[in-house]
Amino acid sequence: MKEKVLALSLLAMAAAAHAQSSVTLYGRIDNGIQFESGIPGGHQWAAQSGDWGCSWWGLTGAEDLGGGTQAIFQLESQLNTQNGQLEGALFSRHATIGFTNPKYGTFKIGNIGAGEISQDSWGTDPQLMQRYGISSLVRGRNWASAANAVEYQTPNWNGLQFRGQYSVTNNTSWNRAATPAGQGRTNGIEGVYTYGMGDFRVIYDEVRGADGTFNDVYAHSRSLLAGGTLVFGPVKLYAGYQWMTAPNATDASVGVAPGTQPAGVSAPTVVNHEWLGAAWQVNAATALTAAVYHANANRGNGNATLFTLAATYNLSKRTFLYTEAGYVRNSSTSNLALADSGYGNNNFDPVTNTASNGNPGYGRSQQGVFAGIMHQF
Repeated sequence: MKEKVLALSLLAMAAAAHAQSSVTLYGRIDNGIQFESGIPGGHQWAAQSGDWGCSWWGLTGAEDLGGGTQAIFQLESQLNTQNGQLEGALFSRHATIGFTNPKYGTFKIGNIGAGEISQDSWGTDPQLMQRYGISSLVRGRNWASAANAVEYQTPNWNGLQFRGQYSVTNNTSWNRAATPAGQGRTNGIEGVYTYGMGDFRVIYDEVRGADGTFNDVYAHSRSLLAGGTLVFGPVKLYAGYQWMTAPNATDASVGVAPGTQPAGVSAPTVVNHEWLGAAWQVNAATALTAAVYHANANRGNGNATLFTLAATYNLSKRTFLYTEAGYVRNSSTSNLALADSGYGNNNFDPVTNTASNGNPGYGRSQQGVFAGIMHQF
């Protein structure tokens, strides 16, 4: 009898322990079709994964440790769901473990990956970092990533919350990358205040190049971003500003070969970026968004303006259709693309119909539209 009672007790304890732990599988799949003109060589139809947002899958878990504290983990992979291949390493987006407590906040360590603090700029973007949006005119600077990192996020203090990150390079030189092609040290801090009619956030982050300096304003730079939202019934207004600086940038450091740029154009060291937009929830299923973005780069690199119009239609709680149209207009010394393309002349060769990047010609415009379906699980 005693053995039976003991066995039942152990089973009960095991069931309770299992109930206090959880693992969740999650993900999303985004596939669509896009048409873009003004690209090197003319125009292009393409099947695309991730025009509205990246496709991914992941695992999260939590275990109660007592006193309100939980051990947590997250593993996440990005996919190209047009060909089924991984985008990057297996868990390049997230591979972290840590602790969370509602009184003391959340601590994580590991590969922060796509959780690098600059990616929170989506919260200030009317187009929520779609293909044509806040990342376009800064050539993807908002898509920074961070490995070998620690992160701490405070509790929510009546709508105010802070988050900080610090990433080391595992190198004998504190700021330099461990490999010549790697990324140097990164760090950042974010403050968000949420109130009845919207929110406001400030993000400062640093991403260094392999040599430990700020040598590419679009990739390895200091960035300060401030923006927020205001909600009036079914309409949400957005506004934001971003300042980026890379005082060590040269043509060589951004990979531009001598003689490939127009006269007077050289690697920018400062970019000013601002935007305005609105989202209108027409009804429970339909939403419309419109936004204008403007960027101005120094050293004769001119300025560009991006106009966007988008819509989503919910088929269910987890599945929706989307579409977006964009038009970017460049000054005579600018060649920014609709999507985040690398810096430099496209060096289009009409004989082979190839180009080194997707940028339009200097002073040329670019137009595009895409549509697709997103499912979340």
